[in-house]
Amino acid sequence: MTIKKDYDDLERLEQAYISCWGITDDIKKISLYSENIEKDILSLRDVYNIKFRELSNCVDEVDKNLYNLREAWEEMRPDRFVENEDKSDKDLFGNVALGEDGC
Repeated sequence: MTIKKDYDDLERLEQAYISCWGITDDIKKISLYSENIEKDILSLRDVYNIKFRELSNCVDEVDKNLYNLREAWEEMRPDRFVENEDKSDKDLFGNVALGEDGC
């Protein structure tokens, strides 16, 4: 059984992160070229509220997918089915059972 690798969520996360990264540049441009700084900063705040909400949703989606992959791996883990115990006889308490001669 193979798990389909879907990197679309990671690409969306990267794009959302990059779009939020420009906030400092946008603030600098407003401070240099704006005629009404207060109005423009409030407009910028509204835009970045939406961008950061999108970023938060992308982070949640990647986190959910990672959790699901980790859970699937735990269920299918190969070493889960391997017995690490040796095949020697054991008594009721898990101690190695000795033969009749005590060896």
